[in-house]
Amino acid sequence: MSYFSQAIATHKSGFTQAHDLIQRIFHALPAPRARAHVPQPACAPDRIAFHAAMLAHALPSPRVAALFRCGACVIAGVRPLHSAAEARRYLRDAAVYPLQFVPASDDGDAEIFSAISYEKSSDAAVLGNGALIALADLVQLLDLPCARGYLLQELPSPHRLGGLRVTVAMRAHGAYIVRASWKLAGADADIPLPLWKATSRLVLAGAALFPSVQNQHWDIALCERGPLAMGMSAAHAQLV
Repeated sequence: MSYFSQAIATHKSGFTQAHDLIQRIFHALPAPRARAHVPQPACAPDRIAFHAAMLAHALPSPRVAALFRCGACVIAGVRPLHSAAEARRYLRDAAVYPLQFVPASDDGDAEIFSAISYEKSSDAAVLGNGALIALADLVQLLDLPCARGYLLQELPSPHRLGGLRVTVAMRAHGAYIVRASWKLAGADADIPLPLWKATSRLVLAGAALFPSVQNQHWDIALCERGPLAMGMSAAHAQLV
């Protein structure tokens, strides 16, 4: 018995269920009551589902041109790319630059990056930071397992202060905007937000498509043709 007691004490954190079972056997303890289920907050849609919803409801968002290795996920009218060779041909012969490459999943280590143009003479793309990368190497970046696929989408021309982060709360009476701020670090919060009427209409209409996500962060790009919804994430509940 002393051996079991010492082993259980040493490994209690890893074997809690076994410890409880042994205690009930030796001390005739009643089984513990089942813990009440705590509902988990709803998750924001993944990036493919988000853009599909924006497209289906005619809400402004960047045009998604192709999906690379996204399995059975589809967006109406968007070209699927199933292999590295297919992606390379597309980037060489059919892509419209500039392009933004966005991981289909945001819970991995894959990065968002962009390509401004394609140079046929070197079969390479010019990245957003000005570096030149061979198409073969670019496709290798897209093929990282942690990305779980990539969206190839339009790269909007940014506002000089970057985009907006708009926080929305869903309540019984509908959606309302809690706050809005510039995403660019160091931007003066007192600077007027351009295109605000169009932005607020877009955000409120989009938020209503995801009523189960009570607190939402919307990323908005401000472009010449108006605001574009870049994505939405679930926010923490500390909203005033």
